[in-house]
Amino acid sequence: MSQQSKQQPKQRETLIWAAAKLFRRQGYSGTGLRDILAASGAARGSLYHYFPDGKEEIGAAAVAAAGGLVTDTFAELAKQADSPADFLRRYTGMLAHWLEASKFRDGCPITMTLLETTPASAAITEAGQAVFADWLAVMAAMLARHDWPAARIPATATAIIAGLEGALMLARVLRSTQPIHDTTWALCVMLEMSDVDPGGA
Repeated sequence: MSQQSKQQPKQRETLIWAAAKLFRRQGYSGTGLRDILAASGAARGSLYHYFPDGKEEIGAAAVAAAGGLVTDTFAELAKQADSPADFLRRYTGMLAHWLEASKFRDGCPITMTLLETTPASAAITEAGQAVFADWLAVMAAMLARHDWPAARIPATATAIIAGLEGALMLARVLRSTQPIHDTTWALCVMLEMSDVDPGGA
């Protein structure tokens, strides 16, 4: 493989991650292709070479890549955790640290893009659906591994993801990690009360 061929996938990845960071911090509509090019250091021609359909195509790729990174983090922490509540405490501890380190500029790597573009963009909607399916699958597998009642697994997995997403939004707006700590406490109460009625599940 030539040196040029080796560089091509790297250039594509650089564009995707530059876009993902910008979308996360300033939104999809607030980010132009010139911003992505400037942040990535790539030549203008390379963006249209890898993403001939333009911003929407790079948006879908950014959601898939950033969402995949979260999936990997979930999966690794789930392996290490002694219980679903332990998993949640580990992950939200990381979230609180990341938010404070970014001065509350960073949140969920895909939420802002999805909120602005779905369901209008079929490509980005599809990418988001795939990411959420992966996240829910990791949560479901973790719950099953720790003998969570099968009938409660889908609703519990959804509650975990929804709780994390909502906590991140509140934390950014309030510029405080307290919503993350409060949500963690409430979810852990649920996860540690195995005799709770699942509400008809």
